Amino acid sequence: MVVAKLTRIISNPKTTASDINTVLSADPGLVAKILKLVNSSYYGFSRRITTITNAVVILGFSQVRNLAISAFVFDAFADSGKDSRFDVNGFWKHSIGTAFISSGITRKLAPKIAENAFICGLLHDLGKFIMAQNASNHMSLVLDTVYEKDILFCQAEAEQLDYNHAILGAAAMEKWNLPEVLVEAVRHHHAPLEAPDNSRMLACAANIADIAARAFLMGSSGDRRIPILTREVWNQIGLNWPEMEAIVRGVATEYAESNALFSIK
Repeated sequence: MVVAKLTRIISNPKTTASDINTVLSADPGLVAKILKLVNSSYYGFSRRITTITNAVVILGFSQVRNLAISAFVFDAFADSGKDSRFDVNGFWKHSIGTAFISSGITRKLAPKIAENAFICGLLHDLGKFIMAQNASNHMSLVLDTVYEKDILFCQAEAEQLDYNHAILGAAAMEKWNLPEVLVEAVRHHHAPLEAPDNSRMLACAANIADIAARAFLMGSSGDRRIPILTREVWNQIGLNWPEMEAIVRGVATEYAESNALFSIK
């Protein structure tokens, strides 16, 4: 898979922009989507970027990787699940909202991990989509429980399944060769304080961002309730409420202006 190869070579310090271009060229459709994103009003570059090599030089390896993953995941999300109660479009918007908020939190506190925070937010609920596509009977069972008992998706999973969407999403990310720090953050985004030390900040940011995205009606996460934000997780992040409010206000503007991310097909 192109995304897995891309992630693997980016971890090599000897990788060049030409190497990235060679890997992505194996999937012309993905290249087209990345260039469409790069040239969208969201980035606002004054001149048109026509090659992946130029995109890498201007944006950097990690950002191009993030765009490739975004394009790849959105392409997959375009195919809806079998249960009409699982709103794929709303789910994608929730994922984008969580990505922006998670990135906003870490830009304030730990700028070096902000790009990873975006991907973690984007993929935090990946397992739900995989379940909808590949285990539709399990998805329907969980949604039945969500609606009948008016509980959170993760609570319904605990009642009905011997796995959950966080475990499923982390397994897919491992298969894609994504960095372990991201895999563990997604695996623990509902229990971030249990994440390994190097993933804990990402997991906490994703947890808070998920809750904030629901509270501000950014798409749909698959249930109708908002999880409780624990004091322990909040203290781990170390923000005060005015700072958090400022982040969400800024993200709301980004979110509203990111229409290009919803039409990359």
